[in-house]
Amino acid sequence: MSVEPEAGSAQAAPADRGEPVRDSAGRDSAVRDSAGRDQAGQAVPPFAPLRRRDFRILVGGQSLSTLGDMVYLVALPFLILGAGYAISGLSLTLTGFGLARIVTALPGGMLADRFGARPVMLWADVVRCAALTALTATAARGTPALAQLVITGVLLGACEGAHLPAYRSITPILVPDAELPAANTISIATNLFANVIGPPIGGALVAVLAPWPAVGVDAASFAVSALALMAMSHRPRPGAVTNPSPATTELPIRPLSLAAFVRSSPLYRTVLLMTAVLGASVGGTLEVALPVLTRTRPDLGPSGYGWLMAALGAGMLTGGASAGPLLSRHRQGLIVITALAVNGTLLATLPHAGGLLPMAATMTLIGALDGVLAVLVMTATQRMPPPHLLARAQALISLVTFAMFPLSVSVAGLVLYHWPPAAMFHLTGLGFAAVAVCGLASRSLRRL
Repeated sequence: MSVEPEAGSAQAAPADRGEPVRDSAGRDSAVRDSAGRDQAGQAVPPFAPLRRRDFRILVGGQSLSTLGDMVYLVALPFLILGAGYAISGLSLTLTGFGLARIVTALPGGMLADRFGARPVMLWADVVRCAALTALTATAARGTPALAQLVITGVLLGACEGAHLPAYRSITPILVPDAELPAANTISIATNLFANVIGPPIGGALVAVLAPWPAVGVDAASFAVSALALMAMSHRPRPGAVTNPSPATTELPIRPLSLAAFVRSSPLYRTVLLMTAVLGASVGGTLEVALPVLTRTRPDLGPSGYGWLMAALGAGMLTGGASAGPLLSRHRQGLIVITALAVNGTLLATLPHAGGLLPMAATMTLIGALDGVLAVLVMTATQRMPPPHLLARAQALISLVTFAMFPLSVSVAGLVLYHWPPAAMFHLTGLGFAAVAVCGLASRSLRRL
């Protein structure tokens, strides 16, 4: 897949097909023109979105839900393996989770666009709470059947696939467009914090008690998240991006379809390309190549892998929390391209960085750049599509991300079968470099 020449394509392509569509080029221009300032031209304070009740409730509920997920993630392998099932049982459960997540991403986006993001998120939380409550009760009494574990994994994956696009599309409804960068910074930072502290809590629960209380914590977190969603008034805020932007005053004669939007938006296509290339390499590098690398290094070992992943999480938290000021600048696309290029270089050199401390410092920098990229790209993709396609546009990005993970793991397995672990890091660095080059070739991204 390559990036097409973009001169005039955002405006000319729809006209050539005879389709009366909303001006996607103008939508991309709105992304560039919105620089985190209010209508008076003043910079938006970084915590301004927290003044809004619904946003506070959303962030609180979703952060607790993420914390519960991290606790469950640690408990799941011990629950399955401790029940006497082989590694194949864990693999089957995770495979069911992954496939269900892929299948439900686009339907979840369609439902969120049709009925609203909050109902989709609410039902996803209710179903996950019920499935995990049943698993907790069974595990507390004895050994859960493998069928129940697999079905629970499928239900969790299906609900996450539907939930994520809805979650990414609800923030622009709750806050004005000028506050969207700050809102995304807060959302991503709080979720990353939950990612950092959740695994130690899960490990402590499993070590002191048993796996099933950790599963119960996740079930309770979904109950709290569902109650938080029910408490939201969900009234669009004045100036939210659900209202047409000044750059898009022409309304469509008929609603723009997702396929037509993708064809008419070079910037969105570039983001999809980047998501696919990065997703095909990063997962396998961090989840397969890095554990193998640390296992073969006497100075690292399993504890070294844990410290490196902790450094990555801490870096992501720092980068995500500090990305807000970058969104007040023009040429954010050049920031994205530069961050990708630097990140690729750091990943390629990570196996050669020396001992644990230099590698941890490198992982912290990688995480910080990832946190910045998460805020920049999420904010940009929330502003690209017309309002009636917001959740579906997020769903398509999620679908690409979900689908690339198993491919990445498979590629890593093949690479490590023939070459040492460092080769996967070099390949990932080349992937980042290719994405950066594609970004430079994209006029819409350069002008972001």
